[in-house]
Amino acid sequence: MRLRARLALAFALLALVPLAVVVLPTLSRLRDTLSRELDARMQAATASAQESLERLATTARRAVEELVESPAMEDLAREARERPTRAIQAGTAEALMKTRGLTVLALFDRNGTVLSSGHLPARRGDPDPALFGVTRESSSKPVPVRVDVRTSSGLRQMPALVTARPVDYGDLRLWAVGGVLLDEGLAQHLARLTQAQVSLISDDVEFAQAGTALPPTVSRELPLGSAATVKLIFSRSAAREAEEGVMRAFLLLAGLGGAFAVLLGLLVSRWMTRPVEALTEGARRVAEGALDVQVTAVATGEVGELVRTFNHMTSEMKATTERLVASERIAAWQEVARRLAHEIKNPLTPIRMSLETLLAAQEARHPRFPELFKESAGVVLEEVDRLRRIVDEFSRFARMPKPQLAPVDLSELTQSVLALYSTPPEGIRILPALQTGVVARVDRDMLTQVLVNLVKNAEEAMAGKGGDLRVRVKGTDADAVIEVEDSGPGIPAEHRARIFEPYFTTKDGGTGLGLAIAARILQEHGGKLEVGGEPGQGARFSIVLPRSDGMSPSAPIPVPKPP
Repeated sequence: MRLRARLALAFALLALVPLAVVVLPTLSRLRDTLSRELDARMQAATASAQESLERLATTARRAVEELVESPAMEDLAREARERPTRAIQAGTAEALMKTRGLTVLALFDRNGTVLSSGHLPARRGDPDPALFGVTRESSSKPVPVRVDVRTSSGLRQMPALVTARPVDYGDLRLWAVGGVLLDEGLAQHLARLTQAQVSLISDDVEFAQAGTALPPTVSRELPLGSAATVKLIFSRSAAREAEEGVMRAFLLLAGLGGAFAVLLGLLVSRWMTRPVEALTEGARRVAEGALDVQVTAVATGEVGELVRTFNHMTSEMKATTERLVASERIAAWQEVARRLAHEIKNPLTPIRMSLETLLAAQEARHPRFPELFKESAGVVLEEVDRLRRIVDEFSRFARMPKPQLAPVDLSELTQSVLALYSTPPEGIRILPALQTGVVARVDRDMLTQVLVNLVKNAEEAMAGKGGDLRVRVKGTDADAVIEVEDSGPGIPAEHRARIFEPYFTTKDGGTGLGLAIAARILQEHGGKLEVGGEPGQGARFSIVLPRSDGMSPSAPIPVPKPP
């Protein structure tokens, strides 16, 4: 953020902070007050709903008790004892149920067989275990159960508050099980009572609902055993509207005060920051290469001293920079020449010794001259090949082409590289785990060169001892990763800081350019090459590239080793 904007923002904050100090605590207290009022209203409504359910249960209990004690039920029991098959008909319970204001009533014999059902006449002669189980309740209060009722859409289970009472006449015992359904009517009654949205839920299914509650909402639940739950939903919209009203007033005041403060801040900051902006522009031009820039803005005090120092600095910078660049260029070429001379010098010694041996054998007309010539020629050719490799790697490192990027499936590329190692050295197992669908924009040939180099290094690290070479392809939300891990001796901690430096190597006969080239290739791709693993337990090199497919990571899919 520019200094002018910061000064304008500071003026705006000076205007807004006092307002926020007053308004925010007020808003917090208002929110607490409204929340306490809502909690009190919900508590009272919940208590009223609980009392209404208890009254409903008491009314149902009294209705069943009055029915059992009525002369009609006594006459019915007497007739049932005298004429068991004719006294209780299919419609008997329905008539008794309606006269007592019940919506559930079933008459059972002592074995639990339905003699007559008012809410489901078709159940006559069948058992109703759920409803008859109420007869085994120790409490006389109604209990919530689910009963089968006939509706316009077919047979349906609905919760009900029911109680059971025995009817004895001589050695005959009947059971009257009755109560009220928890249906839409109850929901409407509770909604009017509590001024809330009421839902009746059974088995996580809402079977009745009444009332409305504007969002946002908060709910309370009244469980009725395992049969049903009464859910009361209260609206917080009134409290939210009050909070929003206070917030709108605050925002209006803040907007007016902030606009005035910003305008004043811009006027003041423009006068204060003009020399600083001139210095910033001068520094930008210096960064672009114009090393002799001079700032002409008029300033006093510390800023004026800064302008004069800047002008003096730029007048000296050009000459100093040119000398420094020349010195760095010479130092860089000296380092390259030193390392290249060191690498070339090593092969020259065995070449010279071989040639001197041949000359001495020829002058002495040594009888083993042909044999000596063959041995020395092999040594010379080997060292010449070594020199050629050094020169080739140096040329490749110095003239690395610009990568040609294209989308590449890394699992497919890795499989093609591992196909080159289908017959690894004895004792070495290649274990790939390649996640499919991991795509990155890379130069296929360059990335193949990097991967071949890492696999080759891993095989060389395990040469003679054997072990497992694990190659993994995996993806995250942002990166595509290829890991090459061996079970060799690992890389000492003191070497890790220099492992990617040109010409640094721990291998006999190595040039130290392989990993340096690999690291440079990945830098050209916007990625990186990381080294890991514990010394003595193997090394792990990770190729990390920006992922370009936008796909979410999936689980790694093991890929069998190529035959």
